[in-house]
Amino acid sequence: MSNWFRLYANTHNETAKMFHQTKTKLTLVLTVLVPVLAAVVLGKLESGVGIALGRDFPQLMLGLFTAVWLPLFLFMAAAESFSGEYAARTIKLVLLRPVSRAKAFASKVLALLIYLAILLAVVWIISVVSGLVLDAGTTLSGLPDSVAAYAAAFLAMSAIGIAASFVAQWLRSGVGTLALCVFLYVAAKLLPFFFPDAAVWSFLTYTDWHTLWVGDAASAGKLLQVFVFLLASCMISYTAGWYLFEKKSY
Repeated sequence: MSNWFRLYANTHNETAKMFHQTKTKLTLVLTVLVPVLAAVVLGKLESGVGIALGRDFPQLMLGLFTAVWLPLFLFMAAAESFSGEYAARTIKLVLLRPVSRAKAFASKVLALLIYLAILLAVVWIISVVSGLVLDAGTTLSGLPDSVAAYAAAFLAMSAIGIAASFVAQWLRSGVGTLALCVFLYVAAKLLPFFFPDAAVWSFLTYTDWHTLWVGDAASAGKLLQVFVFLLASCMISYTAGWYLFEKKSY
């Protein structure tokens, strides 16, 4: 059996295990309900004040999800995938499979990224459908921008998910890991208000970088600079998490 097939098989197992969890199913339901309920509320406001919101609706939902919901969902998933298994000692079952620890870690991170991609796809589809109900013409004309924005958001949210996988190596409690991730996220978001220069070194500053992809909001050089920074953040967090996973005793 080739190494790539082992990685694929283990990623498939980790992904299936994640989507069989009740928390994941509830998260998907909430991911559908939030845009629908928001569209109903905005539709009533639109009819009341006469402002067309259809074109901006998918990006409005993306801004909401990238600021609050997606980081929280990723923290929960990473905590359950790593710390939850440490606490339940089921991690030993993963390590009994014919895969190295490096591939076991990689498969868990890949499953987390697949989960993220599905969440973003669900938000985009439901938001576009809701936007079509609000204003079909403007929503259709805004599709190219929304596709670019959601694709860009995947990288920024991946950086958060991989960083959460790194933090999950510190603790053996799923609840503790979730609480620590939330604390670090809020602290990192608030830090630039007290130390503005800190924003330059924090990948969490760019959770809304998808807005730079709308229209001519930023130059190609600026987009490339942020892309490289976010990619480097993913690589550093992944390497650090993999190192701790390799050294951990179970």
